[in-house]
Amino acid sequence: MAKINLLDVLKHVFRIDLKKLILALATGGVVLSLFNAVIASYQVHREAFIQDTLHANQTYATKLAEVTQLFLQSVNSQLNVSAYHIAENIDDSALINAELDRLLSQTNSFDSLVVVSRAGKIIAVRPELPVIGESISSQQLDKVMLQKPIVLDPFVSPAGNLMISPTYPLFNGHGQYLGFVAGGIYLHGDTILNRLLGRHHYADGSYSYVVDKKQRILYHPDPKRIGEQVSNNTVIERVLNGQAGAMELTNSGGNQMLAGFASIPMTGWGVVSQRPLISILNQLAVTHKSVVYSSVPFTIVILGWVFVAGWLIAKPLALLAKQLATVEKQSVANSGVSAWYYEAANLKYALIQNHRTVRQVIKSLDADRKTDKLTSLHNRLSLDLWLDNTINSKIGFSVLAIDIDHFKSINDSHGHCTGDKVLKELANLMIQNARGDDFCCRIGGEEFLIFMPNQSISQAMATAERLRKLVSNHIMPDGISITVSIGVSTWPNNSMRIDKTIELADRALYQAKRAGRNRSCCLEAA
Repeated sequence: MAKINLLDVLKHVFRIDLKKLILALATGGVVLSLFNAVIASYQVHREAFIQDTLHANQTYATKLAEVTQLFLQSVNSQLNVSAYHIAENIDDSALINAELDRLLSQTNSFDSLVVVSRAGKIIAVRPELPVIGESISSQQLDKVMLQKPIVLDPFVSPAGNLMISPTYPLFNGHGQYLGFVAGGIYLHGDTILNRLLGRHHYADGSYSYVVDKKQRILYHPDPKRIGEQVSNNTVIERVLNGQAGAMELTNSGGNQMLAGFASIPMTGWGVVSQRPLISILNQLAVTHKSVVYSSVPFTIVILGWVFVAGWLIAKPLALLAKQLATVEKQSVANSGVSAWYYEAANLKYALIQNHRTVRQVIKSLDADRKTDKLTSLHNRLSLDLWLDNTINSKIGFSVLAIDIDHFKSINDSHGHCTGDKVLKELANLMIQNARGDDFCCRIGGEEFLIFMPNQSISQAMATAERLRKLVSNHIMPDGISITVSIGVSTWPNNSMRIDKTIELADRALYQAKRAGRNRSCCLEAA
């Protein structure tokens, strides 16, 4: 019995032959392509998550600033009414106190009210405090001497409370300045302003805070930081200069944050809404794991196919190689097999096929992410990307906001299955009526948008009417007839915010609804 040479066995196992090379290269190509796709997908999604969060934080900060501005304007209107009555009875302390009591009783906007004479002496106060006859600070007196409604900078009240004070001047019937009435709002009190600015709780570490013109924190989820002066903070410096925007930064605690910011014009305060970057990355990691896990079965199938195909491709070449080792050179020349070209061509084919398959999977996933499942129109994510490109290109467009009239009754009478068929059919009519570069999307329920680049408001109205008549004359699935109401607006080359244009189209839509439905209305920016 022949002895087995261990060295020969090892040489046979680790010998580099064509079959192993094909399998190794094909497997490596699939794995590397998948790895590259995963990395690229992660980077793209990371940037998208960050940009979406920055935009959301900026939007939230802007809304918070706008609501606060409206509140302060409302407070100003309340003081205006009281200022009129107080000025008429400036010498009657009983009537002044009655007016202050009335104002305190009808709203919880204020914690206290005072009336101050032209000389800066307190002549009335509610609730009652031992401050009658005392003078306000010279700094505050200088500001109110401007004789116009202002909001005094935050200060510590005689009772030791940090507060702000909206003021309104008093004038008699001859236009003579008599002093001012001021409302005190505690920054720690249970007031509407405190509820607007101070109560925002998030589970992911996000929070909002407010700073005044001196970079002092007025509202913060950590009460210990209220009154603290913050320095060397780029976001605070920008927002106190009246800017609005969003950016990444490292906060005073050393944490990377995604911050959106906006200013309150009436007070010069800044509102900042921010979220920790780590929370975004954690959310992205969970999402990306799901993508990877969902790709594993398909990748295993691809690898199995590669192994089988590689073995089938390599087997005849391996047999031919054995034959070539035993035949004469003349027989090799006459075999007609170009081994190098044959191997390279098949290896390239396998790699291209597998790489193409992985890219198709990614493309399909990306298309699904941007497509409404029911109607196959664009969805909100696709809309955001399209709007970003439109802003950058500065191409003007008109927009149609479309809503099916009485759609709920269709679902109630015929069922949701029929309602879905109607939505699909309407989407088909929209696409048939659209130009090649028009952008059709479904934003929810029975609501749709069509964006038409380089279309004037008159052209858009004509398109809207054509679509409306087409829908009203079209027989929907199950013999149903429907009508639509359409709102039209236009975005003229970056001269206004796009969200305002969409809002105008939405308002025009509801104007059409109120006017009886089955009609088109348009609104243009004032």
